[in-house]
Amino acid sequence: MMLNAIGVKGKAIAAALLLALVLSFAVGFSGCESKSDAKSSASAEENIPAGYTKEGGEIVNGFTLPPYPDPKVNDSTLLGIDSNNNGVRDDVERWLIFKYKDDHRIVTEIGFQGARASQEILKASPNTYEEALAVDEIMRKAFDCNSYFKSYAKVYGDPVLIDHTIITSIAFKTMQFNTEQRIRSYLAYDKALSGEVYGSTKSSQKKAQCSFEAHKLLGE
Repeated sequence: MMLNAIGVKGKAIAAALLLALVLSFAVGFSGCESKSDAKSSASAEENIPAGYTKEGGEIVNGFTLPPYPDPKVNDSTLLGIDSNNNGVRDDVERWLIFKYKDDHRIVTEIGFQGARASQEILKASPNTYEEALAVDEIMRKAFDCNSYFKSYAKVYGDPVLIDHTIITSIAFKTMQFNTEQRIRSYLAYDKALSGEVYGSTKSSQKKAQCSFEAHKLLGE
């Protein structure tokens, strides 16, 4: 159904259907959600805890909040606003910081890595298998890092810090891919990878896939 051939109401319905589709995907790998993942991921503006502002600058669990972006401007492009140039869209960054403010800093860093990988999908807007595979390598590193601190850390003497996979959670996808344009880009990436079989990273190598210095955050 061509979106430019239907009315405003029809476009809203189509966008909702696209959102339902994108939430059903797992980016080529499976992940289970905890109850906390199933919670609504309403906008960061609606979830600002008492004592914090839209202007940002406050320190939360060691992270400096970026300002809350104007939704109209932020959602007018694929990549949105990243005022501190750290690769994470400002609204997503604020959401992750607030959501995991009571967890170990590594959990928020895991979320940031997944958000940066998701931005790479939008930046590349891959349509061919080769293009999608290049981006998927970045996404898989984020998944492996999360997987280590969810399922394998204890085996290697590190603490298990998270009970779910952030990038495959409904809450994260709803926040990261929150416009029709972003959903379409994600679906094109997912379609380009469909039908292929992928190997998995050895558990002993998963921690090394983290894009941040995990050993320093663990106090090693």
